Amino acid sequence: METHKIYDKKGKGFTRIFTTDEVVNVNPIEFYKNFFLIQKAIMLKDLLSVEKPDLIPHLSDSFYIEEAKKNVDLDFFKQFEDIEVNPNFIELLKTTKKNDQKKLLKGQSLNPDELMAMIFKSYSEFGYLYSRYRFEILPPNFEGKKLPKMFNLNADGSIEKTGETDLTDGELKSLITQRKVIVPHFFEKNNVWHCFFATYNGLYGKENWKDGQAHYHYISSSFGISKDDFIESMRTGNYKSTPIHIDLLEYRNQGDANN
Repeated sequence: METHKIYDKKGKGFTRIFTTDEVVNVNPIEFYKNFFLIQKAIMLKDLLSVEKPDLIPHLSDSFYIEEAKKNVDLDFFKQFEDIEVNPNFIELLKTTKKNDQKKLLKGQSLNPDELMAMIFKSYSEFGYLYSRYRFEILPPNFEGKKLPKMFNLNADGSIEKTGETDLTDGELKSLITQRKVIVPHFFEKNNVWHCFFATYNGLYGKENWKDGQAHYHYISSSFGISKDDFIESMRTGNYKSTPIHIDLLEYRNQGDANN
């Protein structure tokens, strides 16, 4: 996990950004528990630095961790343990036959909570390790340019940005609309792997699927490609196509996204 402070134009207030572009072969339950624990500890330190700055030199890192443990909402994880995962997705984790996988996923859907529950159950019940990546492929004419620390395309077409850049607002808008972003979730055990992946275009209704329905794509080790080769193909943006789509329900479009 990486974290950054992005200060406002006056240099007084700031936004705390947490990123995890690459998570490889982890126990997802422990990973997310640690992620939220560290996140809570850092946010507690940020809060105290504003409200009681005189205390900061006298407090150790272990203090924030211990305080965060008291405040981490354990029910957050329990709610995912209690979610009933669609039996088709459970059966999916049991088969290595491509035709069976296609039949099991035909017409299926997920919401974000169900995906998280599946991530947890894939490990606790089947021993699958979890990996997640984020691949961003910029148009060739933007390579080497200085990007803002954070930028967003608003609904009215305006650009909101923080940090120095050598790009105009028009160029940033073109970058957001032209770039490719792919976010895959891998479940892996021995030589068997399953991958649910989304593209920003697919999430924002810019792919040709059910009149703009947000969705995941699915591929696995049964499709005749190794995990390493598939990862490399996503890194370049020329990944192997797959006919399997899973509707992503209850997805809230947060705007055309950001760095």
